[in-house]
Amino acid sequence: MMMQTYRRIHAKAARSSIRIPLVWYWHLGLKAQDAFLASYPRAGSTWLRFMLYEVLCGDNAGFRKIEDRLPEIHTHRGIEPILPGGGRLIKTHEQYRNDYKKAVLLVRDIRDVFLSVYRGCVANGLAELVSKGDIDSFLMSFLEGRSLTMGSWQQHTQSWLESPLARNNSLLVMRYEELRKNPEQKIGEILQFLGITPNYGIIRQAIENNSLQQMRAKEDKAKKAGEQAIVLGGYKGPEEQGRFVGKGSVGGWRGKLTDAQLKLIEQYAGDVMTAVGYEIGQVSEVVC
Repeated sequence: MMMQTYRRIHAKAARSSIRIPLVWYWHLGLKAQDAFLASYPRAGSTWLRFMLYEVLCGDNAGFRKIEDRLPEIHTHRGIEPILPGGGRLIKTHEQYRNDYKKAVLLVRDIRDVFLSVYRGCVANGLAELVSKGDIDSFLMSFLEGRSLTMGSWQQHTQSWLESPLARNNSLLVMRYEELRKNPEQKIGEILQFLGITPNYGIIRQAIENNSLQQMRAKEDKAKKAGEQAIVLGGYKGPEEQGRFVGKGSVGGWRGKLTDAQLKLIEQYAGDVMTAVGYEIGQVSEVVC
C-alpha cells in the first residue's frame, strides 16, 4: 500500500510543472559524441539495450548492468564512453530535443504500445490517476498525451521524424516488429549506424541470451536480489499482469481492441502510423 501511494505521489509530481526543470537538469553534461536510443515507453527498448550491452561489453546483461554502461537519460553522469570517438549510448523516452545529435528511434505499433501501457498503469494503480480507470477513458487520455509524461505516441514519434536529425542522416528509424522478425540483421544495422563493424557471431549469441524466457528469468532474478526499482518500477499485480517483461507480442492488439477503439486511434494517430509504415483501416479480428 505504501509503495502504491509513493507511485501515485511520484506520478502526480512527474505530471506537474516540477518536471520542466527536472528534464532540463537530466540533459546537462551531454556530449556531442553521445548517441541515443530513443523510444516511446513499452516499445522494446529494454530488450534492445540488453542485446546491445552484450555485443558492446562482452558480458551477460542484467537490469543493473545496463544502467552502468547504457544508462537512461537521468543517470548518464559519470558513465564511461562505449562508442567510437568517446561517445556514450544513452536511453531516452523524451521527445526530440536539441541536445540530441545522433539517435536510433525504436518505434512500435501504437495499438500494441497502448495495451502494454494500460496493463502497466493498471498493475501499478496509476490508471485512475489519468482517467476513470476503464480502458476507454484511458485510451482518450493516452491519445491526448495525458497518460504518460512524454506526451502522446504520435506527438513523440512525430517530434523525432521532423527533427533535424532526420534531415541530416543522424536518425535511424527502426520498427520493433522488424527487430523481432530479424534481430541479427537489425542489430547489425544499428551497430553500423553507430560506427561499429558488426560481429554477427557475437550478435547471434546476444540474441540467444536475451530471448523472452531469458529476459523473464533475469527479471525474476533482479526482483529476488531486491532490485525491484531497477526493473523500472517493478509492476505489481497478478503474476502475468505484474511483469515488466511482457510477451513482446506483434499484433497482440487483434481481438483485444474493439473496432471503435481502433478507429479512434487512427483518428488521432493515423498519419503518423502511416509515416512509419503501419497499416490503418484494419479490424480487430483474431489472427490464427
